[in-house]
Order: sequence, then C-alpha cells, then structure tokens
Amino acid sequence: MSGKMLVNFKNVSVLFFDQVLFSGLSFSVHRGEVLALVGANGCGKSTILNLLLSRYTGQPLHTDEANFRVKGSIVLAPQASVVHLPQHLKEARLPAFTVATGVENAGNEAKLRREFHLQTSDEPNGELSDGELQKRTIVRTLLGDHDIYLFDEPTNYLDIAGITAFEEHIERLKRQHKGVIIVTHDRTLTDNVADETIAITRESIYHAVGGASQVLSVRDTDIESRLHQAKDIKKKIRRLQDDMRAKEGWAANKERQKIGAGRAKPTIAKLAKKMATRAKVVRRKTEWEIEDLEKTKPFIVKQLNLRFPTYEIRNRNVFALKDVWFDYSPDAADFLLEDVSLSLTTRDKVCLMGANGSGKSTLLKLIRKQVEPSKGTSSLNAGVKMAYVSQGLKGFFDKPTLLDNFADCGCDETTIRQYLGAALIRREKSREPLGNFSFGELMRAAIVKCILLKAEFLLLDEPTSHLDLESIEVLENLLAHFGGGFLMISHDRSFVANVTDRLFLVSEGRLTLV
Repeated sequence: MSGKMLVNFKNVSVLFFDQVLFSGLSFSVHRGEVLALVGANGCGKSTILNLLLSRYTGQPLHTDEANFRVKGSIVLAPQASVVHLPQHLKEARLPAFTVATGVENAGNEAKLRREFHLQTSDEPNGELSDGELQKRTIVRTLLGDHDIYLFDEPTNYLDIAGITAFEEHIERLKRQHKGVIIVTHDRTLTDNVADETIAITRESIYHAVGGASQVLSVRDTDIESRLHQAKDIKKKIRRLQDDMRAKEGWAANKERQKIGAGRAKPTIAKLAKKMATRAKVVRRKTEWEIEDLEKTKPFIVKQLNLRFPTYEIRNRNVFALKDVWFDYSPDAADFLLEDVSLSLTTRDKVCLMGANGSGKSTLLKLIRKQVEPSKGTSSLNAGVKMAYVSQGLKGFFDKPTLLDNFADCGCDETTIRQYLGAALIRREKSREPLGNFSFGELMRAAIVKCILLKAEFLLLDEPTSHLDLESIEVLENLLAHFGGGFLMISHDRSFVANVTDRLFLVSEGRLTLV
C-alpha cells in the first residue's frame, strides 16, 4: 500500500510566450510509487521534472521568467530530499564523480559499477563517451539516499544489461519507500516498473494504472471515441445542410412556377414569398446549429496513412557469414567475434542484441564488406538492393534541406512530399533545412527514402535511439508495411517484439539465437 504523499500536482498549466505547453495536469506520487511520463518530444515532460527541482531548490526554472508562466499548485512533502538525473548529460553541469567513502558505501559503489559495467576510471566527465557518462551518472544518483528520484530518459545509451540493472534498482527504491518519477520512451520499462503512467499528447492528457501498454490503450480508446464523435457531428451537419438546401430549392421552384401561371400568379407569388422567408429562417438556424456543432467537434491529430508504392521483392539470399572470426588487431590473442555463422534472405526480419562493445556494429561492417573476416568467409549478394541506416543517421543525409536528399529517388517533388506526409512529416516542411527536424522525423524520413529507392533489405543500427514514443510508433508502422527484410540493432524490447521475427544475442564473441 502506498505511503505518505511526496509530490502533488493540482491543475498545473505551463505557458511559454502564451503558447500552452500542457494544461490542467494533476497527479500525486506517494512513498513506494513509480510514476512514468511518456509523450512526444516537446510536450513538457522534462519541464515537469524541472518544476519539481525548481520548487525543491528555490532556483528559477527558466531564464526568461517573464514569458514563462506556471499556473496551479505544486507541493513537495516538507523536508523531502530530491535528486535529479537530467537528460542531456554533456550539456548539464554535473559534479565530478567522487569515489564513495566508508566500507558500506564503497561496497555499494563497487556493486553498482559491476552491474552497469562501468569501467573504473578517474577520467573527467567531459572525456567520457555518452554511454559511460550515462552509466556513471546513474551510479552516482543511485548511491545517494533521497526521498524523491527524478530520472529524465535514464536508459539513453544503455544496453540491455544496463536497462535490466536499472529496472532492478527502481524496484529496490520502491521497496525502500522512495518516490520515483521517470521520463522515458521505453514502453517495456514502464510496463515493468510503473504504478501509474501519464501520456501527454497534443489532444489530451491520459492517465492509467500500470505502464505504457495501459495508457496507450486508454489513448487509443479515446481517439476512437473522438473519431466516432467527429463522424456523428459531420453527419448531423450534412443532414442540416441537405435540409436547408431542400427548403431553398422548394422556394426557388415555387418562384419559377409564377412564369406563365396566369390568374394563379398572385397566389403562387404569395406562397413563393412565404417559402422563401421560411428558407431564410432555416438557413440562419442551420448556420447557428452548424457553428455550435463545429465548436463541439473534438480535436483529432492527423492519423498515420501509409500508402507507399509497391514493388516486387523476390525471396533471395542477401548475405552469408560462415565460421567467421574477427578482431581489429591482427595480433590479438582473443577475437572480438568467434565462429559466427549467419545468413539472411529478403524475407527475414531480425534483431541483434548485446552489450555495448560486444561486436554488433562490427557484424554490420562484415556484412557490408567494410571489413574482411580474420578467418572464415563473408559473401554479399550484389543483386539485392540493400540500404544502410547508420547509428545517429551519420552520413545518411548530406544535402542542406530534407527535400534535396530525395533527388535520387526518381520521384517528382509532389510525390515525395506526399509520402513524407504519410509518415507525419508535414508536406510544406520538407523544404526546410535539416536542422529544423527532430531526430525522430529524420529517422522516419530515412525509412521513407529507403522505400522510395525500392530497397529490398535494410541494415538499421539502433534506429530507435533517442526517438520519442510517437516516432517509435510511426517507425513500427513503416517497418510493418515494408515488403522486404531487415537486420537491425536495437535495445528497445517492445519495438523488437513488435517488428522482428527472430532475435540473436551477441555475447562473449558468439552469436546465439534467443
């Protein structure tokens, strides 16, 4: 049973330059509870954590306070201590990592280092890789003893072992009666640890007991309800308009009957005038009713409408690795990869998982013939059109605007913009510079380009890294509609389960079917 309340938001709204970030948000977190916040980038999730941190420290939340307004009540339990793990660690002012003192603390630190595979190192934060900095900051956060833990996308850069370790420590914090709020796009993480999940969308704020699966079900039910409501309103408007036009038509027809009516003309004219007056009254009433109906029409976000050109993809072998051993050093005593065999066709949809540095990206290099095996054989079918989407999209787009990068697709501009719009990238935005796009939009655009290039097989290196929930769902739909095969590297368990047929684990140099 939940304990004392630690956090209480009541009808909180945030406006920045009079633009509403979110409105009417209410929730509470008690001891021993985990709250997950999910939603598209920019919807205000990090702002919620920063509001709590600002209330705790007494420091201003935003440098432009005059244009940043907060309404509603935000309450923290008296004397409750708060710790915050920010999202953009390399941009944050993080304190230097200090080694724990005391036998118990030193033991806890050593245990955490082992669990997160954190290298023992005294390097400054700025000299660490993104993954090492993420693990170091998580270890430092978990070493403290606080009442409220705020985690902003904590599983960024973590491999599956690190994510599993993080989940176990969240469960430990719950048993210790701590309060936890997590901003995340990891649906499996929320399903495993969250007591309540809030999804913030452009149309509404949704609450559900449980994780992302539960709150997305609530969201989808609401969207269906909105669609039905919108259809009913549209039908009512159409009936009103038809009735109005019918009455106007009767009046006009009666007016035409005056022609050649002879002695009956005065009677017909009187009746025509009466019907015309009635038609005008009906028109005014109809316009008022339609205006009222339009006001009640629910807001509906543009739905995904994937209609891409179909092209024949024959079932053919794409590549084959046979008894492959590999290491970057020719004199290495231990190989990075040992005795690996893998062959895939244009029908296969496969994922590689494994710890960071286990050799997953190297496998993609071997497949693409960027490196040759130390031992064994590697073959690639040059007749299969293969597309490679690198981690972080490095080198994928090299032209200044998004539309420029589609010049080699063999489609006219209207068609390209239409297909980008189908992936929820506004057609008019396609002319903008690449810097104006989120990473999620660019990843969706990359898959669209692969399809327009009529790729038969995709190599995807961590395509969901840093994607928000909306982009992950769109990417799932794109891959579900893709007629060819793919091999991807990913640590997103829900994404992998939804789009792949087989999962291989790369561990200790070996490749194993899970």
